Amino acid sequence: MIEHDFKTAILTELELSLPEISPDFMLIPRHVKYSIDSEPRLVDLLFYHRKMQTMMPFYLMIGELHNDDIEWMQGNLRTLLNYKIRKRDKNPIGFILCVQDNKEHVELVELEKSERFISKNHVEFPLKQIFNSKLHDAVHQARKQLVHGEVYRRT
Repeated sequence: MIEHDFKTAILTELELSLPEISPDFMLIPRHVKYSIDSEPRLVDLLFYHRKMQTMMPFYLMIGELHNDDIEWMQGNLRTLLNYKIRKRDKNPIGFILCVQDNKEHVELVELEKSERFISKNHVEFPLKQIFNSKLHDAVHQARKQLVHGEVYRRT
């Protein structure tokens, strides 16, 4: 199985399934590229959640998660905080979606915790659990598609 095709299939499944969680998810075009101080940034999916008023960048990685990956996502969050969101929006929340062997997990990355925001929204919207489930389903579907040669390619 080619890693690029596998990632493409997973991202396509997530892109289609995340708005089913809530109609408040708005997808910003895939593979958003931007740079700050000549440092390139790239996230695989970028959603804005209207009710929560926050940006949610997603990065899909195949393999083991390292501290550098979390620091990289925090850099993306700082960039979105400083340059890419409206003043009334909450701090962005980053998600690193990890797929390794036959296990998946989601790493939720935040810059700082605002107790009001975290307690109110995590009770109503248990992000990590929901995205773990969606990631598991997306990986399952992607593997099925690749076995049957049905990789969806979007540009």
